[in-house]
Order: sequence, then C-alpha cells, then structure tokens
Amino acid sequence: MSRDETPPEIDFDALAAEDEAHFQTYKITFADYGLLSIFAALFGVVFLQFFTRYVLNDSVAWTEEAARYLLIILGFAGAIRCQAVGSHIALEFVDKYYGRKLGLVHLFALAASVVLFAVIIWSAYELIQRTSFQQMVSLPFPKYYLHIAVMVLTTGNLGVVAFQIVQRLKTLKSRGATWA
Repeated sequence: MSRDETPPEIDFDALAAEDEAHFQTYKITFADYGLLSIFAALFGVVFLQFFTRYVLNDSVAWTEEAARYLLIILGFAGAIRCQAVGSHIALEFVDKYYGRKLGLVHLFALAASVVLFAVIIWSAYELIQRTSFQQMVSLPFPKYYLHIAVMVLTTGNLGVVAFQIVQRLKTLKSRGATWA
C-alpha cells in the first residue's frame, strides 16, 4: 500500500448487525451444557493451578495433568458439536469452483473423515491394550480411562458423520446427481 492510499473503512454497524442476526438464531442444546460443564471444570482446574502456583507459590501437583486431559476431552467432545452443526473450519472459497459437483466433494470429505475416525478409534483401542496397567502420573486413575473417553467420543463423531453421509446420499439421489 502506498502512502497516498487510505486503508479500507470497516463498517462496524454491518458487522454488529451480522453478529446480532447470528446470535438471534443460535440455539443452546442439551449437549452444549455437557460441553460447558467440561469447560467449567477445565477453567476451575486451570484457575486452581494459577492461584496455587503464582499466588501461594506452592503448586498443586495434579492440576497440570488434569488440565491436559480435560482439554483433550473437551476437544473431542466439542468436535462432535462442530460436526453436527457444520461449524468446523473449512476452505469455503473452494466450494464455488465445483458447481454441481459440490455435493460429491462434500461426500468425499465425509468419507475421508470416516477413515480418520476409524484410525483414531483403532489407535485408541491399541493404546488401551498397551496402557491398561499404567497409572496416571499424579492422578489416582488408570491412564487408559483417557483413551476410552477419546474412543467413545470419536465413535460418537463417527456416528454423526455416518448420519450426514446418509443424508447427503439421499439429497444427491433426490437431485439425480451423476457420479461421473
């Protein structure tokens, strides 16, 4: 940008109206309360860690490990919600280049997600087998509890994707999509 050019103006009123329209239609579901409770537990553990480390200068040992595991669980649980409502990060600019084949591209993306989730489930199962005798470092629980949670949450996400594949196939079939 040269010195003579002025930066583009930002229309804050339009942005505020867009945000307002989004939050008017946003619905909090029962599953969101589960996510919020996991997040609240994570917040509480991290606050306890911060308070004991920097205020009391005597850190509670288990908070770092608990925060790590809660963050992992929150990530996998939140992925189910994002998959269900379609709010994952996506390359939306690619959508306009496929035209009528866009439904097939989305179907391919869902099929790739199935493969990814199958690998995660298989890996979690292998980790359960290999770590069934190990305890967490500072918490009095077996380490495989985390792997079971990851496996269960990934299976839930796989169920959501399977449902979406069936819906997408029904939509493509009703529109008479060609596969070539």
